[in-house]
Amino acid sequence: MAETTMSSPAAIRPAEKSTPASTTPPTGMSRREFLYYVWGASMALFLAETVGVSVLFALPRFREGHFGGKIKINAADFPAVNAAPVAHNEGKFWMVTTDQGIIAHYKVCTHLGCIYKWDDLGKRFACPCHGSQFQLNGDWITGPAPRGLDRFALEVYDQNDNLIAEFPNGEPAPLPSNAVTVRVDTGRKVLGKSHFT
Repeated sequence: MAETTMSSPAAIRPAEKSTPASTTPPTGMSRREFLYYVWGASMALFLAETVGVSVLFALPRFREGHFGGKIKINAADFPAVNAAPVAHNEGKFWMVTTDQGIIAHYKVCTHLGCIYKWDDLGKRFACPCHGSQFQLNGDWITGPAPRGLDRFALEVYDQNDNLIAEFPNGEPAPLPSNAVTVRVDTGRKVLGKSHFT
């Protein structure tokens, strides 16, 4: 009798199929993701530069002694009472002294922005563009201008550079006897008085 041999359980199992090596995507960033990040970063940089330049352009940066800031003048440089005004070209204003005090008139006409002049014969400010005329104190006389001359705020200082008087509304500033310097704040323009009221 023939001897039967039992085969081991491993021999009964079907042959295992060999599976191909799995193709897992590489770890890290794809080329498309990289381009998205580069594009996003360049847009963010562009927006940051645009905002930064806009903010720097919009913020005032006026220094003392230049138009838009405070201009320091010796009190003695203002003209005598009711004398012809003195032009301060760098500060764009006229220095005037009336019976009520000193005034700094903005050199731009209140009608359409022309530069007006002092007329020695007529003893008045006259705009050459459209004929508006103003008194020494800035009040309107005639012409199409809707109001008197605009003024700048004034601050008066003593010899120790202590503030002794301030005139933020541009009204005539009487000079105290101890006044040495005047600061004209060309950043604080006060509109002239309307002649329609």
